[in-house]
Amino acid sequence: MSANYFIFDKNKCMGCQACVVACMNENGFQVNQQWRNIFTQNEVKVPGIPLFYVSLACNHCEEAPCMKYCPALAYSRSLFTGAVLFQSEHCIGCQYCVWNCPYEAPKFNPFEGVVEKCHFCESRQREGLAPACTTLCPTGALDYSIAQIDKTSITPGLKVATNPGPSLLILELENKNGPEMDLSLFDEEDKILKEKKTKQISALHEWPLLIFTFIISALVALSATETSEKSEEWLKWSMTIGGVFGALLSSFHLGKKIRMWRVILNLRHSWLSREILFFGLFYALMILNLWFFNLNYFVVLIPGILLLFSIDMLYLPVQQKWKIPFHSGQSIFIALSLTLLLLQYYWILLAFMIIRMGVSLYAFLPVDENLFKNKLFMIRWGLIDISIILVLFDAPFFIILLMILLGEFLDRVIFYNQLLIQKITLE
Repeated sequence: MSANYFIFDKNKCMGCQACVVACMNENGFQVNQQWRNIFTQNEVKVPGIPLFYVSLACNHCEEAPCMKYCPALAYSRSLFTGAVLFQSEHCIGCQYCVWNCPYEAPKFNPFEGVVEKCHFCESRQREGLAPACTTLCPTGALDYSIAQIDKTSITPGLKVATNPGPSLLILELENKNGPEMDLSLFDEEDKILKEKKTKQISALHEWPLLIFTFIISALVALSATETSEKSEEWLKWSMTIGGVFGALLSSFHLGKKIRMWRVILNLRHSWLSREILFFGLFYALMILNLWFFNLNYFVVLIPGILLLFSIDMLYLPVQQKWKIPFHSGQSIFIALSLTLLLLQYYWILLAFMIIRMGVSLYAFLPVDENLFKNKLFMIRWGLIDISIILVLFDAPFFIILLMILLGEFLDRVIFYNQLLIQKITLE
């Protein structure tokens, strides 16, 4: 395998974007987001801080997370150049690779419903030509090499959560000195720049997944309380239809729904593949237990728990800003709360909800300074207070059920709103 890698010299780049133009000339117009981008340190040109640029596309990492975690196996490694290649005909448009890549390399094309990215000009290199982006750079800031190098040690200048071994060597600034001054004058500008570094995932945008995961939590809770064995016909039908409805909703997230069968091809590494496998197993066993056989309690419950665990693990790549990897609105916590509700263990349930909200406070107060100004967060606390009052006054089960369901759903909404896609940060 070739050891090809990009070389970028911070001292030479002037941010002209000639490399971006060269990439478009070679590969055609790139919809929504170009494959190669220029990132700027000190965008507001604060004195005393160096102003420099970094040109980045796909870094074709040794341990490429996009390739490792793609559920549809749409990525492969070129034996000729070592590049991470992408087969659009295999892509299902789930965008899980976008969440996992620390360098923002995969770009989702909403018009085609698939991901696109740099392929290291594979065809040009096979003809003995350099990648197009390196040929048009007027200052020689961007180049490439085929020499052997330890890629796990070449990540200077880029702050990432993990080191996937990028095929990128960055030559650092030779002079980082500047005039001394009170930089606190630029705190507001610095705050604006930090906000640009992250892309928030909203519950409104991910509403199909929000509803799907909430339905799953409810179905597992119903199964955990053995409700299905003594349930009325309307509840059996509700559980049956609810599972189908949730599965159909989850497919709305995919750019290529006709290829959704490919989602289970990477059970070895992808939590998305495992989620779909455990959903199919759990739902099939639930139906058998509801309509045909009286299965053992744990036969249905175990795949349900594995399904909830897979759902929560799926969101780990977009929790890198969290202080701890726990949130009150995670699926497994919601399912446990609903189980306690159905068993009418009210005081244990209320204590559990308060503990969960306390964990959320611990996790997010250092990150989200405006947490107490978040209306959804405050409404969630209010719903817990109302639930305590309802339990104290021995309100009917149906009213308590509605209040708890509303609170748990709101918790899931807050969970999605707290997810962040980490953006590139230059040192």
